[in-house]
Amino acid sequence: MDLTEQAQQIFTDTLSHVNPAHLIKETLTWSPDTGNLSVKGQTFKLKEKQPVYLIGSGKACVSMALAVEQVMGNRISDGIVIAPDPYKGSSITQVFKGSHPLPDKESLSSSYEMLTFLKKLPDDAFVFNLVSGGTSSLFCLPADDLEIEELREIYALLIESGATIHEINTVRKVFSAVKGGQLLSYLEGKQLVDLMISDITDDDIEMIGSGPSVAQSISASDAFKILKQYHLYNRIPHAARRFLALEMNRESRNDQYRTTRDIDHHDSFIIGSALMMAQKAEEFASKAGFKTNLRDKPVTGPVEQVKSDWLDIINNTINTSDEPSAIIWFGEPTVNVTGGGLGGRNQELALQMAMALDGMDKKVAFLSAGSDGIDGPTDAAGAVVTPDTCADARRKKISPEDYLANNDSYNFFKLAGGHVITGPTGNNLMDLHITLVQ
Repeated sequence: MDLTEQAQQIFTDTLSHVNPAHLIKETLTWSPDTGNLSVKGQTFKLKEKQPVYLIGSGKACVSMALAVEQVMGNRISDGIVIAPDPYKGSSITQVFKGSHPLPDKESLSSSYEMLTFLKKLPDDAFVFNLVSGGTSSLFCLPADDLEIEELREIYALLIESGATIHEINTVRKVFSAVKGGQLLSYLEGKQLVDLMISDITDDDIEMIGSGPSVAQSISASDAFKILKQYHLYNRIPHAARRFLALEMNRESRNDQYRTTRDIDHHDSFIIGSALMMAQKAEEFASKAGFKTNLRDKPVTGPVEQVKSDWLDIINNTINTSDEPSAIIWFGEPTVNVTGGGLGGRNQELALQMAMALDGMDKKVAFLSAGSDGIDGPTDAAGAVVTPDTCADARRKKISPEDYLANNDSYNFFKLAGGHVITGPTGNNLMDLHITLVQ
């Protein structure tokens, strides 16, 4: 098995061990005889006839819901989740479809279905809220009289601007009627337990899925600063600018942000994170005979800077170690899209790394792939490259420089080879970067 095959094997083995069903079953313990429910060691006592419901949204919500159903069996009364793909299997939980990464009318109608469901819950309900990456687009209701098409335009501008996920979600909350803890108003009197799979660099629960069930302050002023910083304010729809101005005026008059209030019986648990995924990848790399180096902080910032950081550590590893080495990072770099091509941040980073490694006289494999199996609007999770990738492409009359200039990394790898294809994984734990050095 060569280095590229080993890198892909480590990646796929890691995904199988951090899948949502596995995480749920590690997290939940249910004793029907005693009515005791344990969540990460915290015990909840369910009354004999207390109904249990599931709600949720995100790329992992279907897998999470099915796993909770397996753990608790017929104790689940009903459920509704919003996912990017339909589910045709057997489940107590209703699966409604939304759109990702940009919301659409399906996201809107499914979100209204969610609120209708919540309004019918009895006061003594015990509610699991299953949240994962993708929630911001899938569970999406515009604030005030804004239209879903206007939110879609704002989302698209933010995603392509190079803004961080914290900045993007800060803006999203302002234009939303459910994000930033606003969902809590529909859960008064209920007992709520959030089970979260984090795709946020610092695992801030206010930011996971834009925090629909996490009480917090929502700042129009902060959103305005972000939009101005990335030169987007004059590009967002006129109705959104008008709404933002009214919100900022309200903040100024009242000297406070829009603030959401928590409910009495509410607990939140992160059951999966990118660091957990990276630690599992390190285990598999070690078992494969590599000396491992795990970065325990997420990678952020422009892909150009991330590429430079990777090149530094690869050269340092080559110069200081004679052993086969595996370097494991995780995170979500940002891409400022200026071209008209097709790709995602993982393929973009992989192409930049292929060019940086071009001609290096060492055996190196670099893999960058998304844990959700979807990199941008493509069917690839990412790509794996070596110092020979660019030379092999040029022999096929494929110019890496031209494809990179057009942000067309997907079509580069489609022609040159190197794609990592897993299909949608039903998970979302940020991206995993693996470098193997022989």
